[in-house]
Amino acid sequence: MLQDEIRIFCPEVITPEGQISGDIIVRDGHIVAIEPRASAGKGVLDWSGDILIAGLVDIHTDNFEKHYQPRPGALWDAYGAALAQDGQCASAGITTVLDSLALHGSKDGLDRKTALAPMIEAMDAAAKDGALRADHLLHLRCEVTNPELMDLVAPFRDHPKLRLLSVMDHTPGQRQVSDVGRMQRNLAEAGHSAEEISNMMTFRFEGRDPSVAIENRRKVVTLAKETGVPLAAHDDATLDHVEEAHQDGCTISEFPVTLEAARRARELGMMNAMGGPNFVRGSSHSGNLSARACAEADLLDIIASDYVPMSMLRSAFLMISLMGWAPEKAMATVSVNPARSVCLRDRGEIAPGQRADLLRVSRGAQGWPTPKEVWREGMRVA
Repeated sequence: MLQDEIRIFCPEVITPEGQISGDIIVRDGHIVAIEPRASAGKGVLDWSGDILIAGLVDIHTDNFEKHYQPRPGALWDAYGAALAQDGQCASAGITTVLDSLALHGSKDGLDRKTALAPMIEAMDAAAKDGALRADHLLHLRCEVTNPELMDLVAPFRDHPKLRLLSVMDHTPGQRQVSDVGRMQRNLAEAGHSAEEISNMMTFRFEGRDPSVAIENRRKVVTLAKETGVPLAAHDDATLDHVEEAHQDGCTISEFPVTLEAARRARELGMMNAMGGPNFVRGSSHSGNLSARACAEADLLDIIASDYVPMSMLRSAFLMISLMGWAPEKAMATVSVNPARSVCLRDRGEIAPGQRADLLRVSRGAQGWPTPKEVWREGMRVA
């Protein structure tokens, strides 16, 4: 459906070239022009006092599972969970989100094997019904130690919304959970009993066949090459990890565990993605590489929401206020960089030809920038 032309004036527009004052002209869901102007004119939406940036692009969020099972043992209707996930993303300024679903075991009692298909089907149904505000794509998190991994992947290998595959291994004693004692303490602090922690550790260690992980990784790498879906390496900690990821064709280093790994990934042309909660808190909850340290070393390319959607916008503004990054560089970590990392060329920037995915931001209070208006393809959605 053709849209009438829309003009939006803002004195603080963050473009790829820097901050300008001007009109953003939108037609048929896309930005058609940017015209410098000092003040709003007649018939123009006036966003003076606020900041205009591109809609956020989130390539890794575990949040959908939280809405499907809001409490341990309490499953929610999958369609309702899809709507809740969408609403939380849109209200945080996220206009494109890769719902990141783990293909392994259980978490807080949620059987991810049985939950996978209902969650994907519900989100697809909501999109078909026109009930979603953000553009939802799919990220399959492939736990290579899972003997059933490829059987779980198979029904979705040709899914039209599959945009990212990631290879990961969460066996205690390596990568993200190299400090087993810390992991056990964190679980205890989260309220798990000694018996529950023992069962978790037993589940993660018993029956593990290293050959399964090697074969599964090879199969996921082959799948990525056959389908053209980008591949991410998860929790690389050593130079050997990064070298293997590069040889496998990984283009994203997702949550590198050490600065050494992040630096080598960048040298090999991979993009480093870190979690927004890590950046906002100032440290990793698991004791690994701080996202701020990654940024201070100028190695940070992408911020993902991980498990707090509002963390993306806060992180970008903290890069400006705490680290002195130019606004366009900071905002790129939550918009154009993640978009390009998963081969989305039509969004992520305030520039002619790009989708009119727009975010009107108030500086807010207590350091939290606040989304005031969220637009997707030229239509206000939040």
